[in-house]
Amino acid sequence: MHRKPALTLLASLALLAMTTGTAVAGTRNSGYYDHQVIEYEGTAVTANSVQEAQLLSHGNIVFHVIDQTGKPPAVQCAKNTTTFPADATDCNVLNFIPSEQGYAGGAWNLQIFTWKAGMTPTALTKDDDITAAANAGLGTLVATAVLVRCPVVNFSALR
Repeated sequence: MHRKPALTLLASLALLAMTTGTAVAGTRNSGYYDHQVIEYEGTAVTANSVQEAQLLSHGNIVFHVIDQTGKPPAVQCAKNTTTFPADATDCNVLNFIPSEQGYAGGAWNLQIFTWKAGMTPTALTKDDDITAAANAGLGTLVATAVLVRCPVVNFSALR
């Protein structure tokens, strides 16, 4: 039946409509995808719960890497601030971009990796690097209720 997918789509749209507060709209940012510097425009909204954000993101994740001060380590930002010095950046990492198999469109769920105290941060510029670091106990990875819409700008060279 075609009714169930249509109802699922409508329910997802209704959930998205119920999210609260826009944070920053249309800001040009730089970050990473598969060890490559990318540029995107970011707009964030907060879902009602972490579970809702994960449901709405369909597996798309934007990782934010921070040290114990709550800021991205300089090594995390070195490559992308050199490439796009005029961009605002939090040195984030996307796990999918448009045209990649598995990309579900829509928004990315913000997940924060925090380096463990006493660890020397390294640049984590691919989603696999971040999950491996978390699994190795080098830091913690926490999902948030934040959804980020981040259309990637000029990603044709990444395909």
